[in-house]
Amino acid sequence: MSLENVILLTGRTIQQGVALEGSKTSKENVRACGICMFDKDDLRKLGCMVGTPVKITTDHGSVVVYSTISEEGPHPGIIFIPMGPWANQVVNPDSKSCGTPTFKGMKAKVEVMQSAKVLDALELIKTLIEA
Repeated sequence: MSLENVILLTGRTIQQGVALEGSKTSKENVRACGICMFDKDDLRKLGCMVGTPVKITTDHGSVVVYSTISEEGPHPGIIFIPMGPWANQVVNPDSKSCGTPTFKGMKAKVEVMQSAKVLDALELIKTLIEA
């Protein structure tokens, strides 16, 4: 099952800040940043439960993260990934000469990946180095 043409936003979260107080390689960091937040109805349309891995794809890349329901909303058609190595895989790197990539408003596709593994930060970065 998939959702197409959803809008991806990224940004900072309190949970992300708390997780970064520890180690960027911790399980807490994956739980805080290696996630995609959905409107509850959109997650239902995907046919998956909270915690199911999903692949997020934009014109700039793809990444597998855990699915969760946003506490904000309703916001059908909008997904959110906290800033970090997972979001960096799918944001537009073009800074338009201002030094900051485009972190908001990208069209994305979401696919359920039942048996996929969500990589931790070091594993994710290692795949980039080896590519």
